[in-house]
Parts: sequence; C-alpha cells; structure tokens
Amino acid sequence: MHTIRLIYASDAREDLRYRDFMTIMDTAAETNRERAITGILCYGGGQFLQALEGERLAVNSLYHHIAKDPRHSNCQLMSVDEISTRDFAEWSMKIVDWNDAVTAARQTVLLKHSGSRRFDPAQMSGQQATAFLRDLATVERLLSE
Repeated sequence: MHTIRLIYASDAREDLRYRDFMTIMDTAAETNRERAITGILCYGGGQFLQALEGERLAVNSLYHHIAKDPRHSNCQLMSVDEISTRDFAEWSMKIVDWNDAVTAARQTVLLKHSGSRRFDPAQMSGQQATAFLRDLATVERLLSE
C-alpha cells in the first residue's frame, strides 16, 4: 500500500459561508474516516489550501471529486509525495478559517513561509505549502491545548 500526501489550492465560490464550511467539515470528516484519509483544510480570502493523506487510490479519487465540486474553481495541484509518516494523523479533516480571529502565531507561520501577511496559497510553491501546513498544524495543536 502506498501512502501519499497531496496538496492543492483552489478558489472558493464567492457566496461560500460559514455554514458551508460546517457542511464540508462534517461530510469530509465522516467520509475521510471511512477511507482512512487525514488532512487539514485552510480557507481565507476566498481561497482553499488543503493537504490530504492516505492510500494513493483513495486520495486521488477524493482529489478528483474535489476538483469537480462547484464550491471550488481553479484547482491547482501543488504537490504529491509518497510518505511514510502522516503529518495530520489526528484529523480526518481539520479546518482552519483564516478569516476567523487570525492569531499572531498563525500570522507568523504565514509570513515565514510566504513572505506575506495575506493568505494566498496560489502564490506558494509545493514545498512552501507543505512546510506552511506542517507549521500551521503545530500551531493548531498548541491552540487546542
């Protein structure tokens, strides 16, 4: 079995609201648990950045489903790597809403990896996005303690 991490960025539909995120989270968490997929989803400024981890076929299938989802447009595949350890193993789907009370720690992580205070994942390289999401996950773990 090949375990991969896939990272993509996309634009959100303009009328997407908080209740839509809760629907995404609830549906994704349940579906991802069933498929043994873990990950993190960031949203801000009308853009998504998401990492998905799991068995190659399951992750690829989910990504193709997401790319067709009308809540997303301009999907950009940023990286796909075979992995031996998951970075987001405790979350079937962790959502970080960048518009919701951005903490100084989150801003520091963004500035470190993008050189900007504006969340714009489409401007990150695959390596930057991977490092950003790993560091952001560390911050999220600390914030939830």
